[in-house]
Amino acid sequence: MKREGFGTMFEKESIVRLILVGLTVPSLVCYVLMVADTNTSKYHPSPTGTASQSPPPPLPPRHHKLDHHDNTGNDNEQQSNSTDRPCTSCGNEFDLVFGGIQVENTEDFWWTDWNEVQRSRRAALNYGCRHVKNARGKSLHKLLTVRKYLYNLLVDDRHKAIYCYVPKVACTNWKRIFMILSGKSNSTDPLSIRSYVPHEEGVLTRLSSFRSRSFVLNEKLKTYTKFLFVRHPIERLVSAYRNKLVINSTSAADFKKRFGVDILRRYRKGDDAHNISKSGDGVTFAEFVSYLIDRRHDSLHSLNEHWALYVDLCYPCSIKYDIIGKYETLEEDSEYILRRIGANPNLHFPPFVTSRTGPLVAGYIASLPDELAEKLHELYKPDFKLFEYEFYN
Repeated sequence: MKREGFGTMFEKESIVRLILVGLTVPSLVCYVLMVADTNTSKYHPSPTGTASQSPPPPLPPRHHKLDHHDNTGNDNEQQSNSTDRPCTSCGNEFDLVFGGIQVENTEDFWWTDWNEVQRSRRAALNYGCRHVKNARGKSLHKLLTVRKYLYNLLVDDRHKAIYCYVPKVACTNWKRIFMILSGKSNSTDPLSIRSYVPHEEGVLTRLSSFRSRSFVLNEKLKTYTKFLFVRHPIERLVSAYRNKLVINSTSAADFKKRFGVDILRRYRKGDDAHNISKSGDGVTFAEFVSYLIDRRHDSLHSLNEHWALYVDLCYPCSIKYDIIGKYETLEEDSEYILRRIGANPNLHFPPFVTSRTGPLVAGYIASLPDELAEKLHELYKPDFKLFEYEFYN
């Protein structure tokens, strides 16, 4: 009986061992196969596996807008894909400030680039003021003492802004905006203001009209946001010549009588000198340039503001401007300024219209004798150097 019990126990133990072996062999086989397979990434994905993939496509450029009415007519498809575009308001949860401006929208990050542009422009201006002959002009003390030199500086006390206007550099539209900013107009659309109104005397407040003591004006110049706009000096000059001495308009008729007749008498040669128009019509560009050169070199006389140098209108080497706007980036610079001074968010600079003067400038320069062209370049050299423009060759 004891042997039979022992045999039964032995048989049970053997059966258990066989079951364990049967369970172990498949696991062993799987392990051998995994070791033999050198590509283990499908079993153990590496965390760096995704890093080797191509980077995502870049975001659309600033101001890029999808056209929902393309030629394919897939309006619904394009609109459904719009949810895949980057969130434009996600930045609101962050407290971001650049150049003293609160950034409330991720699209406003372009202002950081514009601050760099402004720093570069100011650096070039400061360098030119130190190294370019005849660039400094009148001292700040002289400007504050003789107020007439501050005639082109317009003041908006509401927004603590000072704008030095330069004729033929979008000054009509900026004067319209200043009328709205300073409360001189109830309009919210600059273009609704007639073009002649902003130029009327007394409409806008000039720094030269303040009766305050010099230290009060100096405090405004120190604390207010000061800006001006410039453009290629010769392009501006050609624009002024065509607008005031060539075309037929009420304004041009006045300039032709005031300047045209005198220019013709001075520089018209030969038989034509006896047939000078009493209206001042027919002034050539070469005669106009000769007049500017002779007039500028006469210390007793200055040039009319429509063709005067920037350094004689705004004194950028004596007045420290915060923003230097350029005609070539007019819309962007204008938007920057309006947001900087805290203007109504609905107030914007009018849409930019491409100048028709630019393509004509080279032809006007080519019409000048070489010696006259060189003198013209030398005359406006301070403006070229201070604001980083090149002369037409």
